[in-house]
Amino acid sequence: MKTLKFKPLNLAYNFLVVFAIAAVFFGITPQVAMASAGVAVATGTALSLMENSFALMAIQVEIWQNHIEEEIFADNSFLRFSHNADDYLINSKVVHIPQSGGSGNVVKNRSSLPATVRKRTDTDVIYLLDEFTTDPVLIPNADTKELSYDKRQSVLGEDRDKIVQTIAEETIYNWLYSGAHGTYAASSFPAGNVLSTTGTLEVIASAPSATGNRKAMTITDLQTMQAFFRARNLWKEGKMYCMLPPTFLVQAFPADSVITATYMQNVTEAERRLGVMMKAQGWNILSRSSVARVNGAGTVLAPGAAGSATDDEAALFWYTEAVEYAFGGVVAFENEGDPTFYGDVYSFLARSGGRARRAGYEGIALLKQAKTV
Repeated sequence: MKTLKFKPLNLAYNFLVVFAIAAVFFGITPQVAMASAGVAVATGTALSLMENSFALMAIQVEIWQNHIEEEIFADNSFLRFSHNADDYLINSKVVHIPQSGGSGNVVKNRSSLPATVRKRTDTDVIYLLDEFTTDPVLIPNADTKELSYDKRQSVLGEDRDKIVQTIAEETIYNWLYSGAHGTYAASSFPAGNVLSTTGTLEVIASAPSATGNRKAMTITDLQTMQAFFRARNLWKEGKMYCMLPPTFLVQAFPADSVITATYMQNVTEAERRLGVMMKAQGWNILSRSSVARVNGAGTVLAPGAAGSATDDEAALFWYTEAVEYAFGGVVAFENEGDPTFYGDVYSFLARSGGRARRAGYEGIALLKQAKTV
């Protein structure tokens, strides 16, 4: 049983708080003062019986859940530049995307009447939200009392960062590859949507496990990518984005270039806060630590897939309505004072998903490193 200790200062503080509140409603009288003293003693005794862990050890589940959701979008701002499908979730698991059957013909100076009536047959594509869970982590009871830093905040902060990073990488992959579901077959990113760098400068291959040299990216490659989208009537002014891995960014936009400074000045402060670093050749340019990889055959590799010597790093190009993202929420789990582990156990779960909005991946392209001869 917990030993109670009489603390005069705490009692005096409780009395002043209770008396001030009571005085507002009942005035300052001897009776109010005596009653306030009684309430102060009672509440002080009750609070002294509570373990500190009860008041201070909870992880404040809702705050952590909201914080993880905020971090997903703050650290991976590219998700904001996509179609939001949160309102189209079915049971927080499934999203259907209607596919237009296409437009009819337009005839100049039609001479044959009546015109043939057409019926548009629409289809759809579907994807499921993935469920991401962290390994349950134990914070031993001794660590909450003996360490000079808050180990729980440190451990959970690392788990938060990991789940945020994983969701971002898997979302990019989902935009480039659609898995099978029921009668819906898996579909891979078309080889015709993968272009190659053309720089004359040779650089060391930057994909994990890759060897040899590759052609550097140049600003001319951005112009080529623009022409690729325009030729397919997929250029949407002001809505075009490209995400470069750091190696591409350094090659195309060296820090000591006056041209680079000009491109950076084209960005407003509001756009910069959303992650846009510069604008060039009509592209809003973003960057993150990793974007995409393709193997020697041009197949997009999944996050964490084993690499090989012939792999190439790639940059992603898209317009906002070509891809979509759906977020199913975050749940934080806690089991404080677990009697079998002699400590507190925590874990997180998040649901999210995404895919290309068109079955043929229209409006999305990759720029991969070209191998040197």
